[in-house]
Formats: sequence, structure tokens, C-alpha cells
Amino acid sequence: MHTSLAAHRLAAIGMLVAAISTTLGACSAQQPTRATFDSIGAQALGTGLAPGFSMAIVHDGAVVYTRGFGLADMQQQTAVTPQTRFAIGSVSKQLAAVSVLWLAEHGKLSLGNRLSRYLPRMPSARRITVRELLNQTSGLHNFPRTTEHDWPTQGTIAPSALFAILQTDTPDFAPGTRWEYSNTNYATLAFIVSKVSGMPYTGFLQRHIFEPLHMSASGAGFAAQSGTATPYSGAAPFTKQHAVSLDLFYGAGGIVSTAPDLARWDVALMHRTLLDARSMHDLWTAGQLANGTRVNYAMGFVPATLEGHREVWHNGLAPGAGGYCFNAIFPDDGLAVIVLSNGANFTGVPERMTRQVLEAFFPSARAAQRAFTPAAGEDTVITTRAREWLHRLQTGDVDRSQLTPQANTAFTPAVLAQAKQQFSALGAPTAFQYAGKTVNGAYSQYRYRVTVASGAQQWLFTLDAHGKIAGLRLVPWPSS
Repeated sequence: MHTSLAAHRLAAIGMLVAAISTTLGACSAQQPTRATFDSIGAQALGTGLAPGFSMAIVHDGAVVYTRGFGLADMQQQTAVTPQTRFAIGSVSKQLAAVSVLWLAEHGKLSLGNRLSRYLPRMPSARRITVRELLNQTSGLHNFPRTTEHDWPTQGTIAPSALFAILQTDTPDFAPGTRWEYSNTNYATLAFIVSKVSGMPYTGFLQRHIFEPLHMSASGAGFAAQSGTATPYSGAAPFTKQHAVSLDLFYGAGGIVSTAPDLARWDVALMHRTLLDARSMHDLWTAGQLANGTRVNYAMGFVPATLEGHREVWHNGLAPGAGGYCFNAIFPDDGLAVIVLSNGANFTGVPERMTRQVLEAFFPSARAAQRAFTPAAGEDTVITTRAREWLHRLQTGDVDRSQLTPQANTAFTPAVLAQAKQQFSALGAPTAFQYAGKTVNGAYSQYRYRVTVASGAQQWLFTLDAHGKIAGLRLVPWPSS
């Protein structure tokens, strides 16, 4: 599921990597040719980072392009087509969020309800709200980390088997005090949907989302997993991933779909087919902590900007079940780009494709980026160190002596391996600019605007009172 934000990857230390986006609805769009999109897809396949992928583009309420590239199965030499089904990983979180908001609209629950109403034995259940689950500010510990528990990974897995383990975990922080990506939030939301609706989560999706939107190729969990594109890791010639049941990921990343089906999903969101204006605002607006501080996450979407255009996106990777996937919507432009792959190392490529599609529709987009003025008071020694650590994550060369004990624990070998894959795909920064500093007790967080091929990102570099590294995060550069 990506778990992407993936199930057990960079989320473990609160890292998000992806494209970014702003608002420039005043720009007039041109109509690119199919050959332009074919070229974008061919370049992506030429990176050799995935055996195959499917791509769909929406503009002005219509699906204007769909095509498959490469192979869905290398042994059988099966070509990817628009009808190829992929495990979409954490892109699934969008559907869990919409399901909860739909129930709220129909008076079945409130976003202020406490988790104890539905899962009283979960950690901090009396303090966590449904909204905090949606915004990833609950403090619930991320899953599934195989080094911590013996998770079931094969065949049909009952949600009760997952929660029997999840309720034993210790929270990472008090609800509402921090943001941290955790698949547990969205697994919990799927359970809430099931309990409130009186039907299995997969049944709710089928009745209220897949059938009304004619997403006939979509499904969820192990029952829908057969016939999906074979997942691979590494670069060409690729290695087949060890099979894992999608039931393990539940609401956090268990959905199977096609690029055209997700195009229908994006159209429905932009046209408010499923939710009213208020719910759509919640879905796409950054959440906030108890003290009012905004976080870089909405509800199953990351709100951002790309070359002056407002964007909401989410990526996904279900290890053992699928490859890296990406869904980006530009609400003010009626534009959406969907890329679903069977390559775990395809990270960063769909983001570049999305940028290329945006520039094909809006050639002036790049010139419309706002100039950035670095903040005053920069400590060049710390800036050098912050830049060094971005490079360390790209190369996997981590000096543990510089980390706090907590950060050392978070940087497991698996996390570092995933970090190297994801960060190396960004390439070398073309700009690294100081954006300010925030002091919170014994911790100082230094912010930098980092420009890479996929756009501007915000690098958050946190030190404790002894100069040890307590946090590293890469998030989209915030919209204005």
C-alpha cells in the first residue's frame, strides 16, 4: 500500500517524497497531441525502473488518454494495457477517507467522534478522534513492520487478526500533538466504515463507490488480488517480489484498480459526485494539530502546488503485491494524471510524468513559479550538514553517531533501503535555500527549499539540544 507512503517505509520516520503543486486557474490550457503523451510514457519506460505501467489523463471531465507501456508479467510476456489491474497501495487511502466523509454526510458518524466508540481497546482510543485518524495526527504506531510482529501475510486475513496485534502497540505520541504517517490510521478507518455501515469494508466500497462510478475492474483485498500485474523490485532485469496478501493492508492499501477506473474516480471527486462541497474541502485541505499548526496532509491526499497550480496527490506501494503508483489531481484545472506500475523502484518517475503532462497543457507553467527569497539568519554550518544528510539518504551512507537514540531506532535497515530508493530518484538538487528555523523546547527545526527535477520540496532538518539529529523529513513545498 505504500504502505506510501508505503506500508513500512519512509513513513516510519515521517518522510514523504513526491511531486508538488499551487493555484493558477487563470492560465489557459492548450490541447496536447496523443503523440506528446506517448513520448512521456516512452521516456518513463526507458528509465528501466519498472517492467510496465498504465497511464491515464483526465481533462475537463473527460478521459483524454489511456495507454499501457511495457509488461505486466515478464515470464509470460504479457503486455500492460489500460485494462491491466494493479495493486494501488496507499492510493487506497483516498477511498477510505471518502467513505468516512460519506458516512458523516449521511449522519452515521461525526469526525469528532472518539475511537473508543468503535475500537475501545486501541491505544489512546478515548482521546483520538476520527478527524485525527484522517489527518494522520492520532499517534497510532505504523504497521506492518515485520521486525516487530509476526504479521499474517498469506490468503484471507480477517481484520480482527490485524487489530488483535495493533491494539498491543504503544502510541508514538499524544493525539493531536504531531503528524506522522501511519497505515494504522487508515486500517482503523476502514474498520469504522465497516462497523458503522453494518457491512464488510469491501462490500461498502462495492456498493457506494465502485458500482455507482462504474469502476468495474476495481476491488479490494485478497479476493480481488488474482490477475493483477506481477510485482517486481530492483531495476532491469528485475526481481519478482515475494507474494503478500492485500488483506494485510486493509483500508491503508488493499485496493486493486486500473488507470481508467481511477480516472473515473478523479472525475467524480472533481465533479462532487460522491461528496458535497464542505466534505470535499475537508478531503483536500491540510489538517492541523491541536495547537492550530497546519500539517502537510489532508485526508488521503497531500495538498501541494506544482508550477503555480494547486495539486492534491497520493502515492502508493504495496510491498509484495504491487509496484509504485501515483494519482495527482489539479482541481482548478480539471486535470488529473494516474500512473500505476508493477515496479517497486519506479519512485519519482510518475512525479516527473505528471510535471510533463502539466507543462504540455500549460506551457507557461514553469515560468509562473514564484521566486523564492531565502530567510535571514542562516547558519551555513548547519545548512552544509542538512544538505549532507539529504545526500546520505540518497546514497544510504548514514552516520549513526549523529542521530538521537530514537532516530537510530527508526532508521532500520529496511527503512534505509526504502529511503535510498525514494531519495535517489529525486536526483541532485539544483538549489538548496534556507527557509527559516523553529524552536520547540530542546529541539530546533531548520527548513530548506530544495529544488529537484520533480519540483520544489521542503527539507526539514531537526536537531536536539546536543546537536544530534532528531528528525528528517521531505515534504511538498507548501502552497502560498
